[in-house]
Amino acid sequence: MGYTSKTSISKIEADVVDLPQKKIKMFSEVLGLKIEDFFPDVPSYDSETGILTIPFITQKISAGIGEEELPEDCLEVRSIDILASMAKGISKKVLTAAEVKGDSMIEANIYPGDIVIFARGRIEGDGIYVLALAGEVLVKRLQFDALSNELEIISMNRNYKPRTVSADADGLRILGKVVGWFHNEI
Repeated sequence: MGYTSKTSISKIEADVVDLPQKKIKMFSEVLGLKIEDFFPDVPSYDSETGILTIPFITQKISAGIGEEELPEDCLEVRSIDILASMAKGISKKVLTAAEVKGDSMIEANIYPGDIVIFARGRIEGDGIYVLALAGEVLVKRLQFDALSNELEIISMNRNYKPRTVSADADGLRILGKVVGWFHNEI
């Protein structure tokens, strides 16, 4: 593979340095693996096509009545291809995709069966987020009120009323900010 320094090899093994796509491809070919098999938790990027492959979880994200949160050991992680431009300026390592269930976000143009891409752990200002609340996983518009330490959870469908919860509420976890979505026509 062209590495002669034990220090360089140690840095690669410790995930201290990022390997160029060309080297990752060489490693996978030598070992007879697909890139996704070699690095299952790291997205892959094809600079020729502009396609980024990211994790796709089987957990449905509810845009309506809550979808029960699955325990991590029950989640199946597959992969899905997206245009890399959807993730511009965001670390590829935090991106995750999931399918939407329900109609509470239709006024934001997010429909049942659509795929949302969210940046795990990213919380910055008002916007559309994936969150877990009382054992349910949701996709909703969030508005933060730092003065009252409250969070307004807004459905983008006039048929659903917003609700306000304490930002410290038990069972509340903001999983990440939605950075894009697309209509799934499968």
